[in-house]
Amino acid sequence: MKNIKFIKESLKSIKEVGTLLPSSKFVVSKMIESINFERDILIVELGSGTGPITSQILKKMTVSSKLICFETNESFQKDLKQKFNGKITLINDSAENMKLHLNKLKITKVDYIISSIPLVTLPKKITNNILLTSSEILGKNKKFVQLQYSKMMDKRLKKYFNQIDVKFTPKNYIPAFIYTCYNQ
Repeated sequence: MKNIKFIKESLKSIKEVGTLLPSSKFVVSKMIESINFERDILIVELGSGTGPITSQILKKMTVSSKLICFETNESFQKDLKQKFNGKITLINDSAENMKLHLNKLKITKVDYIISSIPLVTLPKKITNNILLTSSEILGKNKKFVQLQYSKMMDKRLKKYFNQIDVKFTPKNYIPAFIYTCYNQ
C-alpha cells in the first residue's frame, strides 16, 4: 500500500522525487553504513520521502543524536510527521536553504548529510547550490552520502568534494550507486 502511494506521488512530480519506488533495505543499509552511530551525532537527511532511511537512522542513533529531515512533497511530509512525530525535525523547504534553517536552529556542526534527492533531474543551479552548501556545512572529514541511479554526477561531485567512494548495489528496484563524499 505504501509503495502505491509513493508511486502516485512520484508520477505527479518525477523530477522532484527522482524514482518510482522507495529505497530498498539493501540501499538503505549501504546509505547508512559509513555512519558512526556509537557517538552523539547530527544528521541531515535530504529528500526523506516516506522514511525508509529515516526509520533506520532513528533505530541506530543514540538518544542524544539529532536528525533533521528536508522534504518538500506535502504528502510525504504528512507521512513523516505521522510516523516520526517528535523524533525528527522536519523542514518543508529546498535543501538549498539548509544554512538558513540550521542557523535558525542554532546548529553549527553537522556530521553527516544523507541525500536521496535526484540531483540529476533538478535544475543545474539548484543542484550546484545544494552541493556547495553541503560541502560548506560539513567542512573537513564529515560525510555527504548521495543515492544516484547513474554515474552522471561524478564530475560535479568532484568539484565540491576531494574524496569520493562509490558503491554499487543491484539489489534495489532500480540498481543504484551510493556516493560517500568528503573533504580532507
